[in-house]
Amino acid sequence: MDKVLAIILLALSTGIDNFAVSAAIGLNGVKSSNRIRLALTIGIFETGMTILGIFIGSKSASLFGSYTNWLGGGLLIATAIYIIYKAIKNKDVDKPESKDKITQQIITAASLSVDNLIVGFSLGSQNIPINEAIIIIALISISLALLGMELGSRLSTKVEEYSEIISGLIIGIVGILICTKIL
Repeated sequence: MDKVLAIILLALSTGIDNFAVSAAIGLNGVKSSNRIRLALTIGIFETGMTILGIFIGSKSASLFGSYTNWLGGGLLIATAIYIIYKAIKNKDVDKPESKDKITQQIITAASLSVDNLIVGFSLGSQNIPINEAIIIIALISISLALLGMELGSRLSTKVEEYSEIISGLIIGIVGILICTKIL
């Protein structure tokens, strides 16, 4: 159960940026067919990068032995610090506009999924159930993207403004919990 909880927390924390970007896109108005296509594209990239990270992490677990908790947790903490730093540094940067073209959707999805590679690595080093991870991450990624686009016009800019910092904090906390072997 602890491993499933870790998967859910990490999927939610990496999905928060999906929600924020999708909300920003939703503020500009997106057709229903494009919402679904963008959410699926984001979900595929998020899940694919996580799976790649899981396989790399599981292979390296035997290589690093008892240090995998420190390595996986440390990478999550480093990722959290980077996400928070990037969010603070780019605070005044304009949010993305509507992404109706498939190329723009792929670029958006790919840029959102980079942190999932590190998250997948950490999960893979913990011998997590891969099938459950795939299902949970895909469902949460797609759901948060759809929810963000749907509610984008109703969200205040404050929620959007702090979403990356919240995501970074959650990832950092999970990293600390992995380092201390609580998760």
